[in-house]
Amino acid sequence: MKKFFLFAAALLAAITINAKEITIDLTQGTAIDATLNLTDGVLSASFDLTGQYPTAGVSFSLNDLDVTNLAFDYKSDGLSTDWVSFLVYLEDNNGGQWYSVDADLSISSWNAEWASKSYMPSDVLWGSTTATEPVKPFKKLVFIANPAADKAGTFYIRNVVLTVPDDATAISNVQAGQKAQKVVRNGQIFIVRDGRTFNALGAEIK
Repeated sequence: MKKFFLFAAALLAAITINAKEITIDLTQGTAIDATLNLTDGVLSASFDLTGQYPTAGVSFSLNDLDVTNLAFDYKSDGLSTDWVSFLVYLEDNNGGQWYSVDADLSISSWNAEWASKSYMPSDVLWGSTTATEPVKPFKKLVFIANPAADKAGTFYIRNVVLTVPDDATAISNVQAGQKAQKVVRNGQIFIVRDGRTFNALGAEIK
């Protein structure tokens, strides 16, 4: 029992000390050939594109963050029955753009319901760099629609959260989440975060 207690304490320390989450302030987005609207924590980007593989969306300045994971919710307006690529990428210190091939995102009619994604972009977008890994820190986070031809539509994002090292500095366009605290009650370890309490296995204590 004592060994398990010590192991749990070490594990929780690694989780709560080495990383933290920061939430992107959606009011700070910069439009890319799109009209932005923020309502009740949901940011919409509406576009009317022409040409072959045009792009439109929104970008957020990260001011030199060492991002280790990206999470967000997204959906489409449900109107396009054609495939419309939805590209989410991080721009590194040398201008390299990094997205996820495996995520394979689209904002077509079959993506009209909210979907949650969480991953770390690791694939080079459009030959933007010859590097094999990002040159940190990251400068931008970008969400764009990329249809194959002329297209109008809207995509929606919310709950955009970045995981960063614990010593990262909060900046103007992100909101730092409350740091988790480890407490011991009656010989048991609990984690308190944002007013909620969890046990050593991650289950919430009501």
